[in-house]
Amino acid sequence: MEFIVRQLSSRPDTMLVRYDCACGCKPNAEYQQGSREVGYEHCCCGNVHFLGPSARQHLEKYLGERKAQGLDDEIGSYTLHETEVSAPWGGTVSLAYALPQIPKPH
Repeated sequence: MEFIVRQLSSRPDTMLVRYDCACGCKPNAEYQQGSREVGYEHCCCGNVHFLGPSARQHLEKYLGERKAQGLDDEIGSYTLHETEVSAPWGGTVSLAYALPQIPKPH
């Protein structure tokens, strides 16, 4: 998965991280410099990504809550990945994403 990082011109302390999904969507998540909040987006095909401090922990909690509610029964399970992306202001920001092992039908 190739992530695209952009700095928002209207808010230079905010970055947007997106990717071009195979389903045709362009999911994106925002993160504000220095924030403890994470940004995330869940694509229609089941892919989900989180951006910010402790991104993986937030992703795991989110997927656990969805599983408890039966929201991902047709997906089965996810493969989790963790990386960092370069921030426009310098340094890196944590990025975690999950890909469904059994894709959700459109």
